Amino acid sequence: MIPKLMGAVRLNAPNNLEYCQVPVKEPDEYEVLCKVESVSICGTDPHIINGEYPGFWPKEFPLIPGHEWAGTIVKLGNKAYELGWSVGDRVCGISHKGCGYCPMCLKGRYNLCLNFGKEELGHRQYGHISQGAYAEYMATSIKSIAKIPDDMDFNVAACMDPFSIALHVVMRSRIEPGDSVLINGSGAQGLMAILCARSMGAGTIVVSGSGSRLGAAEKFGAIPIDYHKEDVVARIKEMTHGLGVQRVIECSGTEAGIRNSCEVVAKGGCISIVSLPKSDVQIPIRKIVLDEIDLVGNRANPNTITKAISLAGQYKKELKSMITHEFPLEQYEEALRVFTNREQNSLKVVMKP
Repeated sequence: MIPKLMGAVRLNAPNNLEYCQVPVKEPDEYEVLCKVESVSICGTDPHIINGEYPGFWPKEFPLIPGHEWAGTIVKLGNKAYELGWSVGDRVCGISHKGCGYCPMCLKGRYNLCLNFGKEELGHRQYGHISQGAYAEYMATSIKSIAKIPDDMDFNVAACMDPFSIALHVVMRSRIEPGDSVLINGSGAQGLMAILCARSMGAGTIVVSGSGSRLGAAEKFGAIPIDYHKEDVVARIKEMTHGLGVQRVIECSGTEAGIRNSCEVVAKGGCISIVSLPKSDVQIPIRKIVLDEIDLVGNRANPNTITKAISLAGQYKKELKSMITHEFPLEQYEEALRVFTNREQNSLKVVMKP
């Protein structure tokens, strides 16, 4: 029996969260209603909650945040049924759903939908401008979910959104077997990028970061560099006999990290960026031009979620080890504090509705 009301964490205004009862949404014809089993906190969530993207994420209040989630289908829209979805399907979700009609959507780049934010035209970005998954139930388009294997833990499945983003970023670097790689940042995206780079045949993988996360990077197969203790550029130049690395995956979001990326990339190499700095960063454009460096920006995970789910089967132990904390949804304040402050060596923090 599906209730009429559900528990949810609602953002009423910047830094104004409450756990409350809200109506359970009826799925539209191309939607499904899912019982949320796990929802992971994304690094973007605290910024949305703090009101750092006014008028953009969200466009208006109230908003239920959350877009890294997994659960079970409990109700189907008519077209969802006809298209092969069933009650009981185990699924995970992503945040983006394009309008489906604009030139970018027709190219498969729905993450760059030209009708972004126009929900009346069918666009959705769950947990950002559309109602998200910090709730007991989630109504979502079938375009924004994927089936997960029966043996995939829901907590791990909730991390398939960021894992598929990492895969998109690594694929966009055009990595080739044997390439040397620097991953700037040892957070969740950086650690997941190690696994994706390994799967694509990378040679030497180096990770710049700090703290306990560097230990995880080493266990995942990367050479760690603590940027607090070492000069990252000098170390990379020493390791590569002055040539630099062929691919850089930038996940740090800091000015120093981005500039280091430009300094250590080899001639003809690529810097693939997923981080979103608080403000624009100056880069050495003369070097970018004269060394023919490809500078690639990446947003979200267009068409990589099913690939990521398949790849996750090879890295079950590593992905599970990234989930450091679990809280009931009602304890969202503690969960957010632990995540935001990196308490107790937290990495991926999951809430259970």
